[in-house]
Amino acid sequence: MDTTLAQINARIDANLKVSGDAALAEAGLTPTKAIRAMWGRFSSLADQPEKIRELVSGQQAESSSAARVERDRKLALAREGSQIVARSLTSRGISVPEDLEELSYDELRDQVLLERLRERGLDS
Repeated sequence: MDTTLAQINARIDANLKVSGDAALAEAGLTPTKAIRAMWGRFSSLADQPEKIRELVSGQQAESSSAARVERDRKLALAREGSQIVARSLTSRGISVPEDLEELSYDELRDQVLLERLRERGLDS
């Protein structure tokens, strides 16, 4: 296979080069391998320039960070919700499962419905 190679020259801050080279080495890459991979990715996204801009600008990482914040917010609400359910069950004299916070909505609903059936003697 006849491959013609091209050379890329870029000017970057010397400290950035040193820290970048160290990070690449830690990942088992050379600057050449990293640039080839990056150019390959850019080439595969040629019809999606906005994706290339996201990759270069780091906005994708920010959205991942925003997604983590949203996930954590939802988890906090779920934990708060399970505590509300636990208090409600306890106030009604219903035993609270030890793994309440780990139960899915469907499992929790099934637990509550089963307890209601037991109260009415219909659990057999």
